[in-house]
Amino acid sequence: MHFTASWRSSTRLLALDLTPSDYGKGVLYALAAGMALGTLGPFSNLAYGAGMGTATFAALRATLGAAVLVAFMRVAGHRAMPLSRLGRRDRALLALTAVAQALLSLSIFAAYGAMPVAAVLAVYFCYPLVVAAASIVLGRERLTAWRALGLALALAGLLTVLLGSGRGGVAVSLLGVALAAFAALCQAGYLVISRSGYSRLPSDQASAVILAGAAVLIWIVAIPMDVVPSGLPWLGSSLAWLAVGVAGLIGAAVAKVFVLRAVRRVGGTRASVLMLSEPLAGVALAALLLGQGLTAWQALGGAGVLVGAALAQRPAGGPKTT
Repeated sequence: MHFTASWRSSTRLLALDLTPSDYGKGVLYALAAGMALGTLGPFSNLAYGAGMGTATFAALRATLGAAVLVAFMRVAGHRAMPLSRLGRRDRALLALTAVAQALLSLSIFAAYGAMPVAAVLAVYFCYPLVVAAASIVLGRERLTAWRALGLALALAGLLTVLLGSGRGGVAVSLLGVALAAFAALCQAGYLVISRSGYSRLPSDQASAVILAGAAVLIWIVAIPMDVVPSGLPWLGSSLAWLAVGVAGLIGAAVAKVFVLRAVRRVGGTRASVLMLSEPLAGVALAALLLGQGLTAWQALGGAGVLVGAALAQRPAGGPKTT
């Protein structure tokens, strides 16, 4: 009897110790979100190969992601909060986030169509540096020696990636670089806004609203620019539909909910660093599915970007969630 009671007590204690804290959950959400977003580059290339335009892919991904989240909320019995109960500021920030998501999707998927996945991610993943720089300018963080080193290392790594193309390596284009850089600015804005805005709105509902709003905006661009001129040559391609399905379910619905949950728990600054799992997953999938390789110099430069971004986010003092 005494042994049984002790065993139950030990089991409860062990379970309690193994339960992640709210901050720990945020870390796991950010890592998982990065891996989910890492599927987008390789799978978008599969859809492009089947004849789908970049804007159409972005629109279908956002539409499917929003539909999946709405269906999940209904099945799970999650009651939606009326948006009218949000303050004017929160509604404005929610709309602004949807615009940022639309611009992010249009630019990043166009970049994936302009140059290989690894090169896009090397430029795009300068967005943690933008978040760090914004935090310094806004007075939330200080420019420490570690941050200065991180910024310099990341910029040097980026230059190495862009200039290190060689035979069998990743080629870059000025258009692709510009699109990926603009996407980085949009992602940084997305994280900063998500940290302080519409906090009363549940993560799944907020993500559904953002994706739905972005889908409408993207379709406004996609129909005249993409659908009407080229038609729908990809409709009969199972590979194109598979790519859209993965992008909508994993790269939109799951990823966006996890991003928002992570930002609300650990802040946009730390979430952007933890989401460095995205380029690692993206480059690995691109090598596996598309046969896109890297030169040794580009691999070294990519590592410099990741390490530099992490150093740039190193806290100056106690833990903060900015």
